[in-house]
Amino acid sequence: MERVFFAVLFTIFIVAATGAFYQEPQAVFASHLQDGTFVYGSSVILGWDVVVRNNSIILSNLDIWFSNKDSGARVGLESSPFIEIASYNLYLGTSQTPKLYASTRSNSYFVDRLSSDTVYYWQIVAVDKNGNRYHGPIWYFETR
Repeated sequence: MERVFFAVLFTIFIVAATGAFYQEPQAVFASHLQDGTFVYGSSVILGWDVVVRNNSIILSNLDIWFSNKDSGARVGLESSPFIEIASYNLYLGTSQTPKLYASTRSNSYFVDRLSSDTVYYWQIVAVDKNGNRYHGPIWYFETR
């Protein structure tokens, strides 16, 4: 009976401890086009890099079992330093809150038919394989 009590107590401790270590994933966005750049012509290639880091410890393989002969708990801990991005939503427009323009799996997108002497705002929202969204900053460029 002591083993059962110890196993349950140990499992509760591990669950509580890993919850204390949880941190929201942090996304770092970088644009290949310097913010505020003048674009000459009616087209541009927008490019970006996104790295999403998960600094938390993930609780996995939590098993508790009880039997007449043996009891115990098995807990596995792992860290997940990087989150894989599945797709990107490109928001683009002339207002400071751009609308969805395109979705892509690439980290660049060719945009044409731009108006001259216009400020365009754009943003990337990265989407991971679980559907979580990571919003980047709103950048801008100006056409000439």
